[in-house]
Amino acid sequence: MKKSDALRIIVRRGQPEDFKHINDLAATAIYPAFAHPELTDEQQAENRRIVGMTHNACVQSLQDADRAVFVAHYEGALAGFVIADKATQPCPEIDWFIVFPTFQGHGVAQELMATALAWIGPDTDVMLGVIHYNTRAIAFYQKHGFEDTDQIIGKHKIPRTLMIRKKITDDVSRSTATLNCNQ
Repeated sequence: MKKSDALRIIVRRGQPEDFKHINDLAATAIYPAFAHPELTDEQQAENRRIVGMTHNACVQSLQDADRAVFVAHYEGALAGFVIADKATQPCPEIDWFIVFPTFQGHGVAQELMATALAWIGPDTDVMLGVIHYNTRAIAFYQKHGFEDTDQIIGKHKIPRTLMIRKKITDDVSRSTATLNCNQ
């Protein structure tokens, strides 16, 4: 990210008007990232369902004190969003994380991740699920301290790999990620 890009990004709590066309925008990110030549019809249908539920996920997060949705604007245009959930068990979760393709590579994802992790706080582990073949996302999450646990999370048609970022302390090694997040 160039320094000039960081000056063009504004991250704030989401508002209902941010999500008027979110399903269309989400489709531009989800379909390419979730695409794979061997997807079954059932898996492709799941991708369409995920796109279709984006608006509701964002709006419902606005009304839940344990969830936060943050949006990023790049030069005034909606560039992406993240939904974080403090109530997820066994530890808080980055539930949704989408940066629209036009804005990838400009620091938007870094700003969204930093905001979500700051909201969750440094004194707890954080988990997320990522499609197992989305190598770009996996590399991004690893850059931000998440480790692949070699475990599958959820009951999705396309398996999600569980990644965990251990809480930040002076004496914790991040090489011990497990499903029991706060051990």
